[in-house]
This record gives sequence, C-alpha cells and structure tokens, in this order.
Amino acid sequence: MNAISKQLEDEIDEALAYHQGDVRATIAALLAEREFLLREIEYASLAMSYGFARGWKPGQQKIVR
Repeated sequence: MNAISKQLEDEIDEALAYHQGDVRATIAALLAEREFLLREIEYASLAMSYGFARGWKPGQQKIVR
C-alpha cells in the first residue's frame, strides 16, 4: 500500500471514529459539507470578475480516480 492510499485509509478511519462507526452519519456529514463548500464556491464566483477567472465557472465536476 502506498503512502497516499494509506493516508486516505487513515482519514476514512478518523471520519468513522468521529461518528462512532456510524457509516450513514459519516456519509451524511460528508454530503452536508460538500453542499456547503459548493455554495461557498458559488458565492465566490459571483464576487469574482470574468477576467480574473478567465471565464472559468465552478460546476459539479466528477472526480475520476
């Protein structure tokens, strides 16, 4: 196992431990945090000029691993 996957496994274990092993609570918390961060990006993009961002607009892009 490489260092990156080991770090990811540690973060998963830490998130589960924070929610006392409740997988559904962990997923719900992660999804809520994701929605919050998407809103923050939308707010920031409204305050950012077109030239500063060079036309880039935030979206819900899929992460491919």
